Amino acid sequence: MRITFVLSTILLFTANIFADVNAAAARKQPAPVEVAAAPQQPGGYDEVISLFIENDYGFSDRYYTNGLKLMYTGAGDDFLTSRLQFGVLRLFGMEGRQAYQTVSVAQQMFVPSEISNPNPPAWDRPYAGWLNVGFGAHLASKDRLDSLTVNLGVVGPYSLAENAQKFWHSIVEADWPMGWHEQIKNEPGIIISYNHTERLLRRDLSNSFSTDLLASAGADLGNVMSQGVVRSFWRFGFNMPYSFEANRMDNSNGTDVAWRPTDASPDWHCYMYAGGAARFVGYDITLNGNTYRNSRSVTPNWFVAEAMVGISSRYKMIQADLNWTLRSSEFTAQEYCPHMFWTLSVKVFF
Repeated sequence: MRITFVLSTILLFTANIFADVNAAAARKQPAPVEVAAAPQQPGGYDEVISLFIENDYGFSDRYYTNGLKLMYTGAGDDFLTSRLQFGVLRLFGMEGRQAYQTVSVAQQMFVPSEISNPNPPAWDRPYAGWLNVGFGAHLASKDRLDSLTVNLGVVGPYSLAENAQKFWHSIVEADWPMGWHEQIKNEPGIIISYNHTERLLRRDLSNSFSTDLLASAGADLGNVMSQGVVRSFWRFGFNMPYSFEANRMDNSNGTDVAWRPTDASPDWHCYMYAGGAARFVGYDITLNGNTYRNSRSVTPNWFVAEAMVGISSRYKMIQADLNWTLRSSEFTAQEYCPHMFWTLSVKVFF
């Protein structure tokens, strides 16, 4: 500030002394050329790293019992792993949106109703694990998101689900799982996931408090999971971002994508949400068993309903989300219904 004041004083003094000379020179100079302003860039953070933990601890120790996911989301479309997906999305006229790309690694594990039984009954859910990496492309406008993600991995012992559950149970001194020798066999897997989300309504009730309603429809296709999914949820709270998906582990990987306005984003947010989903299941390898090898299997329900409530909070670079999901029976002989689990996600923005 002091340097600026000194320079301003010198310039003013010089201008007063040479006022006539400068005025004459100015009349001889051509008019200045206006330079177009650079286009505004979206505000906020460009990248997010997220850790997701899903577990039924405190509710049960059965069925879908644990999920772990580490995911990177960044603005741009230059990853080799997502160029094909971006090309497909843009074939359908989705140009002019903010582009995001994701990379993730995830593991999910599934067990029968009584893990202490060394000989689980044939009618109960098989032991199964799914270990995968995901590569996603996402195009977002203020009220619309389209995501196309490819998930590649393996089911069976190579998924390391048995090792992960036994390691965790040894730490918390929980019941020892006795039936992993009956898990489904090793098999490479793929899920190609597409999801479309619309913001149907947004109302700003004050300078910082708002509410919105979102709905989505999508499909998963592959030998691990083939299903159609429709979802809807309502949010309300302070400084809500223009995000699109609830913070759950999801095959489309769009949970950390948000449309970013050109002005600066608030340093914090806090909002709650509630909603539900309807899944129309065609094939689930963790229930149907291996596609080309003999393994344990049960008959899946073609329709599965879910209800969910959650809360999201962020301060500057750190965000934490917690939600609870209530899920209807996934197979015909399921003894305990509904099944409940929670999801905790921690995010770092930069």
